[in-house]
Amino acid sequence: MYTPGADALRKSIDRMLTEANARLSVGKTTEASRSYEKAWQFADQLIEMLDDPEERRALSIRANEFRQRSRALHLKGLMDMGRVKPTDEIEADDKVYTDEEADAQEQQILLLIDDRPRSIDWQSIGGLAPLKEELKFHYGLAMAKLPEGLQIEGWQNIMFYGPPGTGKTLLACAIANKLNATFFNVKSSQIVSKWVGESGKLISTLYRVARKMTRDGRPSIVFIDEFDALCKSRSQEGQLYHQQMLAAILAEIDGFASKGRRNLVMTIGATNRPWDLDAAVLSRFERRILISLPDEAARAAIFQIHLGGKGIPIDERSMPYKRLAKASERLTGREIARLCKEVTSRMVAEMNPEIPELVDKSLSAIQNYTIRVRPLKRTDFDPVLAKLVADTSLEAEAHYTAWGQALSEGRVPVE
Repeated sequence: MYTPGADALRKSIDRMLTEANARLSVGKTTEASRSYEKAWQFADQLIEMLDDPEERRALSIRANEFRQRSRALHLKGLMDMGRVKPTDEIEADDKVYTDEEADAQEQQILLLIDDRPRSIDWQSIGGLAPLKEELKFHYGLAMAKLPEGLQIEGWQNIMFYGPPGTGKTLLACAIANKLNATFFNVKSSQIVSKWVGESGKLISTLYRVARKMTRDGRPSIVFIDEFDALCKSRSQEGQLYHQQMLAAILAEIDGFASKGRRNLVMTIGATNRPWDLDAAVLSRFERRILISLPDEAARAAIFQIHLGGKGIPIDERSMPYKRLAKASERLTGREIARLCKEVTSRMVAEMNPEIPELVDKSLSAIQNYTIRVRPLKRTDFDPVLAKLVADTSLEAEAHYTAWGQALSEGRVPVE
């Protein structure tokens, strides 16, 4: 799990201070104390991420003020565990949640904010050129200014499906990077709870926090991996267990909370088992896109990303990228990355046999040592390639293609 980024922490601090003032205005002293305490905790995390000494010093002073304010309010001992109800002036997303359970849920959701997209660009993804252009256009359309009276919508919700390791997460990260979006990286295991109703609450909290993050005009992207684990077809087992969670997801993807204003919360789902998805959920996604195994040109580009792009030399007279691409048929991008890592590791071990001895010697000895490398040759790749068996079988690949064809022809039921 990734630590929330500096921008997200600053926004969280501001939100906690606003929340503290709102709680004080209605006499919720103990709850305001808790908001100041969370502001102090967020500030403490942010201090660790800052490089500028002056900025760190200034924030340390503020953090100390937040902590003192929290303690002062706590000592007043005024307890009122009621909630402030939404009114005409206060939207549902601005409700002051005064119980510890709701606070804990929001803290849990904030930890899903992922800074990884900042380091991932379109060039980080081998192949898929037509799809990249399509994604740029439709997400740009969703953000561009519209003339008065014109209603044109880009994609709000898309679903990537296909074999594991084909780049579904990387595509979502690249979109978030180029839109400068707040990126919520959600695994099903992080929001599925054994307690009845708890998962539905977490999903509602997830989208509520995502909407709050859009108030500065930046979009939020909610990326949900393993989507099939959350929204299995209601014809399968576990209907009662998933009912509340399914209802929460349907309501949030529909964007009911954003009716009447532009919705800057976008949902990207990813699944390796699209045929298990509930039909009602599947219908909410404007586009369902198969991310298939990379073709030869894409595989050559992926090898270039994981070798040449990382400064690892390769003897192209002995093993050019085109030959690597031909020798790696049916491998996914993830498998190619793993192959490159193994081949590079073997070469580095060969060129630097003294590393274990230096580790035993002292920390300074290994820190002062410079790693030696040499160009990778065909003889480095052949033993590894000979052992590889593609993770995706021909039958599995055909299944994805057949399901996608059935969907386009209306033979897959959607509601």
